[in-house]
Amino acid sequence: MPSGKPRAPRSTPTDRSPSTILVEAADALFRSAIEACRQHERVARCSDRGCSDDELKELAELCDLGHRHLAVRTAAWEKAAGEGRGESADAFWHAANALWHASREYARRHHSCDKMTTSVSRRSSDALGALTLEYELEASALLALRHAVADYRKLRVDAE
Repeated sequence: MPSGKPRAPRSTPTDRSPSTILVEAADALFRSAIEACRQHERVARCSDRGCSDDELKELAELCDLGHRHLAVRTAAWEKAAGEGRGESADAFWHAANALWHASREYARRHHSCDKMTTSVSRRSSDALGALTLEYELEASALLALRHAVADYRKLRVDAE
């Protein structure tokens, strides 16, 4: 939500240094990770409360949008990191890379869960066991993403 404060004009791509591009990409990844986690938690809370199927479906769509945005921001960080390596402080570089790794792993686990959920047609105990394991691995990846967000937030308190 806009704060009403006047903003400095955005720089054009040609006058931005590699370190500025790197920080902007990392901050965008950070904000995207926050939103993906928030939407995931929102779906879980509403599901636990027993909201209607229509509302749950709509919330799941927002959650999917957050996941897609996280994937785009992850790719943008990869590109910026490839071009701006060595242009930033070590602490920032490590925190941003940890956030990138956690984002990639979460996206991979989430995709794996979605794929397995849609492909399991027979609900044998083995298939349900494998699906349960995938959900546990996704939950672990989400927790790692939350920790990476918290670590990045300590370095870039003004990035939100």
